[in-house]
Amino acid sequence: MEHVSAFAEAVDRLRRERPHVRAFVDPFLGLLLAREPLVAVLRGVDAPRPAPRPDPVRLAQGACLEARDEFPLHGCDLERAFEVLQPALAAGFRDVRGDLAVIARTAQVREGFVEQAARDCLRDRDKGLARAANGIGVDARVLVFWITELLAPLAMARGRRLSGAVAEIPWNRGYCPVCGSWPGFVRREASGGGVMACSFCAATWRFSRRECPFCEAPGPSAQVYAVPGFDSERVVVCRRCNHYLAELADDALADYPPEAAGLALAPLELLARQHGHRPAAMDWRQMPWA
Repeated sequence: MEHVSAFAEAVDRLRRERPHVRAFVDPFLGLLLAREPLVAVLRGVDAPRPAPRPDPVRLAQGACLEARDEFPLHGCDLERAFEVLQPALAAGFRDVRGDLAVIARTAQVREGFVEQAARDCLRDRDKGLARAANGIGVDARVLVFWITELLAPLAMARGRRLSGAVAEIPWNRGYCPVCGSWPGFVRREASGGGVMACSFCAATWRFSRRECPFCEAPGPSAQVYAVPGFDSERVVVCRRCNHYLAELADDALADYPPEAAGLALAPLELLARQHGHRPAAMDWRQMPWA
């Protein structure tokens, strides 16, 4: 409970110091307060389960430890996440409350619905998710958001368990060494490198190359988005692949929990999406219907 209280205080301070982020932080607050204790429980549940052993040769060749499309799904974990997070989702995201209610009812009465949606999401099966959404009359973007939020605590619990296995292994690639997902944001260092945070499992890794992590294009970006007066928080777009990556300067929001710091970047990421730039997949901070 002490961690939850500290997080709530950090979010309240963020809202005061950066009024422009309130519309993005407020919907997520209840969700995040419910999620952190859930991650701790899920990590304990995951502890006795099998875990992959790091293979230095395969890691050196760029193979991650446990690819996202091979994520070990357990129905009981999804059920626990649904029970804990569904009330927070319904209370926080009122713009799509109707669709969330329909999805929740379907999850309760249709056996296998949640697990199938989770597998489709993990494997980027957009057509499967679109069919499922059309079948129950909801916006596919809301269904993707909903299942992403249920999967996030499972992924974070797994990421906290597995990240230590690759901590001492050299890794300088744009994707996560634990699950192979793209970064959600990076804390940029003065040298030009930075520490990436995975958009899926929240593991972190150092990336020192002066290239786009998505396509390895060198050189300057095509576009930079920042709020005047808060230039240490920005979104940078690759001129070749059109992916964007949110960035924090080394000292920006350094005393905030990573989840709160990441939410401070959400308005800029929305602006980038509205201009046609591409986000990382499976990032819980994105409201795709906005």
